[in-house]
Amino acid sequence: MTKLNFKLNRRSFLATGASAMGMLAAPALALSGHTHGIDYLEGLAAPGALHESVHFVAPSAVHTAYSHVFYVNTACYGSGRQKMWILARNGAGWDLALRDEDYWQRRETAGDWSFPVSTGALHRGNPRAGPTPTGIFNIDERSQRHRTGWGSPGMYKALYIDLHYSGGRVSGVAMHGTNQSRYGALGQPVSHGCVRVTQPNMDAVWSILRPNGAVREASPLWAEVPRYFRSSVADSMSARRNYVRDGSLQTDNNGAVLTKMGYSALFVFFSDDY
Repeated sequence: MTKLNFKLNRRSFLATGASAMGMLAAPALALSGHTHGIDYLEGLAAPGALHESVHFVAPSAVHTAYSHVFYVNTACYGSGRQKMWILARNGAGWDLALRDEDYWQRRETAGDWSFPVSTGALHRGNPRAGPTPTGIFNIDERSQRHRTGWGSPGMYKALYIDLHYSGGRVSGVAMHGTNQSRYGALGQPVSHGCVRVTQPNMDAVWSILRPNGAVREASPLWAEVPRYFRSSVADSMSARRNYVRDGSLQTDNNGAVLTKMGYSALFVFFSDDY
């Protein structure tokens, strides 16, 4: 398999946006549209708003390579717990996406237009089950890492995070639709590590990334984006190594930012109840 090697001039690439670690100061962005949820997310970047161990990037600091961000609060307590917000760029700012009434089970709470989710919890007897990992992740773009319908039991239209653990094992954490019998558990951390949503909500997510089934190069969101690992890129299931979860831009020995071709949508999984 041919490896994808993309190098951008470090200065020009850094100048397009800021990383989660503030490697380059980003100008304030106008927050357009119905902004209650966006204001909440922006406020989480204030000093002391989140525990120092939580990796987070505010909407105004998201790298401009990304057109969409899926924010998921994995918290067990608090008014923001077990919610997802989908943000889409709107000119120089952001809008909350999919703000119409047509998606069943989508919840509007005080104008924040969040989706209810279930994230991970410990399950006795299952050593791989646990809380959803927090951090900043790309969507795994590899051909083997998407499902157009039902895949594993209870996983509808799964989108996997791009992460291999230190031993080389690929992460099985995904965002996916769940069985209707589990809809009543949305809003509680009960999954085995994935982010569960209703099937119609997952259809809505799918329509953003893969309209009419378009995947990879055919998707309107296919673009060159920063990658958060240092090993080489290939459309294979070979282990990827040396990941970061804080969204910091990685560079090679010549100072070029490491990138890959992938979806211009970012996962930000965080918790505000520490």
